[in-house]
Order: sequence, then C-alpha cells, then structure tokens
Amino acid sequence: MVDVNAAPNESPTTFPCWRALADLRDAGRPTLRDLFASDPDRGDRLGTVCADLWIDRSRQHLDEAVLDALTHLAEQRDVVGFLRRTADGEVVNGSEKRPASHQALRLGRDAAPSDIVATRDRMATLATAIRAGEEKGATGSTITALVQLGIGGSHLGPALAVDALAPFAHPDIEIRFSSSVDADDLAEALDGLDPASTLVIACSKSFTTIETLTALDGALAWLAGGLGDAAINHVLAVTAAPERAKALGVDVNRIYEIPVAVGGRFSLGSAVGLPVMVAIGPEAFDEMLDGMRVVDNLSATEPPDENAAIQLALIDVWNRCHLGRSSLAVVPYAHRLRLFAPWLQQLSMESLGKGTCENESDPETPTGPTVWGATGTDAQHAFFQLIHQGTDVIPVDLIGVVRPTVDDARSSKGAEVLMTNLAAQADALAFGRTADEVRADGVDEDLVAHRTFPGNRPSTAILLSELTPSTLGQLIALYENRTVAMAAVLGINPFDQWGVELGKKMALDLANESAPESALMRRASALRDS
Repeated sequence: MVDVNAAPNESPTTFPCWRALADLRDAGRPTLRDLFASDPDRGDRLGTVCADLWIDRSRQHLDEAVLDALTHLAEQRDVVGFLRRTADGEVVNGSEKRPASHQALRLGRDAAPSDIVATRDRMATLATAIRAGEEKGATGSTITALVQLGIGGSHLGPALAVDALAPFAHPDIEIRFSSSVDADDLAEALDGLDPASTLVIACSKSFTTIETLTALDGALAWLAGGLGDAAINHVLAVTAAPERAKALGVDVNRIYEIPVAVGGRFSLGSAVGLPVMVAIGPEAFDEMLDGMRVVDNLSATEPPDENAAIQLALIDVWNRCHLGRSSLAVVPYAHRLRLFAPWLQQLSMESLGKGTCENESDPETPTGPTVWGATGTDAQHAFFQLIHQGTDVIPVDLIGVVRPTVDDARSSKGAEVLMTNLAAQADALAFGRTADEVRADGVDEDLVAHRTFPGNRPSTAILLSELTPSTLGQLIALYENRTVAMAAVLGINPFDQWGVELGKKMALDLANESAPESALMRRASALRDS
C-alpha cells in the first residue's frame, strides 16, 4: 500500500515509484506501433472525460507498468490533497506564506467570499450599463470601446478569452489590449477610437508595473487631447493596491480590487476579466466561471487514476523528468484559440520554472518544459517538419473543437477539415512511415530515406464539443490544475515568480539610476544619440 502521508517536502526521487519509472525507462519502451498492435482498444481505454472535454492519452509512451508507477507517485505525493487544499484556501504558497485564492473567484454567489461577490456585482453593473448603451463619458458620449493596459497575467488571460469568445461578444463594443511599453503597441490599440467614447483600464496587481504605468501615461495624454482635465474620469484601475491607484488620481468608484492572494496568471476570474465580461455579458462570464469550477472540483476530488488534470501532469513528469523531453508544443486546431499558446507559456513556465524546492533544496530533477506553439494547419506548414523528422522528440498537445460556433455549411466544412488534419497528424506522429511503406508507394530508392518518418512521437488530443464560455473555462482550468499538479509532484511552488520580480526591480533601478552603470545601456544611448 502506498504511503499517502509521506513528507511533502521529501524529494520525489527518493520514492520507490520514481526509481521504478527510471528502471522502466532504462529497460526500453515499446513503440507506439507496438502498443497499439498489442492493444487494439488502447484508444478507448486511455480516453478520459473531464466535464465536456475528451482527452486521448493513447499516443503517449504509456503502458500499464508506467501508468501504475505514475499513479503511485501521485498518491505518494498526495497530489489530490494539494489540489484540495488549494481549493479550500489553505496556505499553499510557501515562499509568500499565503493561499492561492484563484479558485474562490469561480465559486457561486452562495459560496464565494463576500468581497469577491461584491466586486463581481460591481463589474456586472458596469458591464450591463456599457452593453445597454447607458454608460456615458465625460462629454455625454456613449461608451463604446475599452482598452485594457496590462502585461503578463493582466493581459494574456483576458485577451485569450475576448478573442476566443468573439462570436458571443456585443457587436457594437470594441475591446482592445496594450501590453507593451513600446509606443507603437499603444498607438495601435488606440487607433481609430474616440477619447469621448473610450474607457481605459489600467490593470496592475501592484500598480507599480513600469510597462503598464508607462502605457497609462501615454493613454492619459491621448485622452486629454480630446477631454482635457476630464481625461482621468475615463480611467479605471484593476489592482490589489487601490491606494496607489487613488494616488494617481483614479476615482475610488473606478477602482476594482483583486485579492492579493491571486496570482496574475490565475486571475482571469477576477476584475482582470472585466473586458471579458463587457464583451460577452455577465451571464456568459458566469458560464465561463461555472466551467472553471466544474474542473476545479473534479481535480480536487477524483482519484489520480481518474483525474484528468493529474493524469496530464503525470504525463508531463514522465516526458520531462524521465524521458528527457524538454519542450511541449501546444497546437489548437481552432482559429479562436490562437492566443492559447501565449497564455499557456506564462501559466506553465512562470509556475514551473523554479530552481528551488519548497523545502529550499535544489531540485533533483528537471522542472517544467519549454512551452510553445501555434494554431494547427499553420503549425503544420511551419514547425511540424521538426516534430516529425527532427532529432529531438517533442510531445504535442493537439486541441480540437468538434462543432463550429457559427452553424453554417462553410463553418461545418472547415471544422471537419481541421479535425481531419488533427487526427491525421496524431497518427502520423505516432506511427510514421517505414522504409518499406515508402517503397510500396513506388518512391525512387534514392528518396526513400528522406521520405521515411520514424514515428513514435507522442501526442495528447484534447477535444471540445464546441467553443463556448463554459468549455473555454473548462480548458483553462484543466491546464491550471495540470500545472499545479505537476508542481505538487516535483515539490516546487507554482504560485510565486521571484525571477519575474527580480527583472522588474532591476528595470526600475536602471530607470531611477540607482543601479550600476550598464554597458548595454551606454551602447543604447550612443545609438540613440548618433
């Protein structure tokens, strides 16, 4: 019987199941061709349902021995318990000595903390007024555009959701984002808008983020060009530091507070998601939260062998820590999920890119993978050559949407073509083409080697019935819980980001001339003045 009460700070490399996984790796693994040949029902048997999502693990290098050892590892590490403690609001962020409260944002009115309900109600009031054409600017013009200024978690999540759910959005309201200190980015976000009918949302947890505050300076200058001294009345602030926003002149009634225990990359359900609520409406926003909550509940209650988030995390551990696969390609076969990979990059690499364990020791194993990707057929004509025939084995997540959001003949045909391509790539990666198969097609012998594909390249397919607020919420929560579960296995903290904080501090020091003189800055100054 596995000891589920093992010390959480103990390195996973000390567990018998970890050593068993190493032995299984060293003994050599059957190919995916062999695994399917010996188990014709493998595709169905390794399929997992998570709410409205279907997940196919059959094209990963998993057999019963590996699955058993991985499940024991999750039990030994009490991963379900960690996810439950996260959901229950216990202190799970050790370095900052606080909970990770993002799941509380998704709770229903009867269960959510009163401050979260109050903020959600204020968001709904504003969103409803804007959508009804009842929100007026300083000159009496109807508000028809929002521009959110933010970076990282203040940008990637809401930008993903607004883009993904565009078919559900109000047709007469423009939602834009600016995330870069580069003036061209802000100029593009403001292009063609009227200050009199535009609200600017400055979104920064600390309200000290230099990129966001620099963009706010530029946005205020643009607003002032049309509104004069009333420009500040068109600024909203989303922050965990309301006093700093007030100090910059933002009206207290225009400040929406986010809990300090919610990390930016997990913050979509907070006021960070205000532009999403304005775009799709409070009811649809609640549906997205409901979808998140369903997956949160499943992740915190189901046993490891039935828990989709944990199973995906264990695959990541197997691939990264035992098989030496250092990256993960994420390929959605859906245009509306084109921003999913950038969002996931932050979630995964900011959460798992740690060189210190919770017990302050050095990790004895690799931590998170490098995450990258693009939409499906674009990816096939860009980097799939590397995945198919390159010298590195790169696991791939293939994400498909079965039914189009727009129900017409052209959309249905497009969705069918996308799913056909997804299925074909999954099989091509897994099974490849042998030299004999190539010869059987009549290929010249001098081309046989070039047209042979090794196959045995792992992938996971994740299918959504359709892309709705609910299924998008489910997909986001699945990857959130997967990421946290992998951290729990490895004994690292997925909720802090001290490397990011160091970069912010050094940039501020350079800007304030309190840092040592930089040769790179001297060269930049010389180029600027030349």
